[in-house]
Amino acid sequence: MKWLIFPLLALLAACSGTRALQASKNVPYATLQQTVQPGSSTREQVRAALGDSTSIRFDSGYEVWMYSYPAASGAQGEYVILFGGDGVVKKVRSGEVYRVRK
Repeated sequence: MKWLIFPLLALLAACSGTRALQASKNVPYATLQQTVQPGSSTREQVRAALGDSTSIRFDSGYEVWMYSYPAASGAQGEYVILFGGDGVVKKVRSGEVYRVRK
């Protein structure tokens, strides 16, 4: 089952810039880091702490949630969380993806 994680992350990277998977909630980066712990945080814990956001559920039981955060120098960041079929965070990915025009 672990072999499935890498294709899913590649799919996330390919889709992260599309309108289909745009973050719907802006959360401070420090809050995201403190709340989401791979291997121990559950969907329920993340939802209780951060609220609902954009999500995609796969037939395999995996689920991806995406939040945005304000980054340095006016850029906007994205924080992508991969949950396993058991509801526990498997992986996270973050990075600045676009600059906000003023």
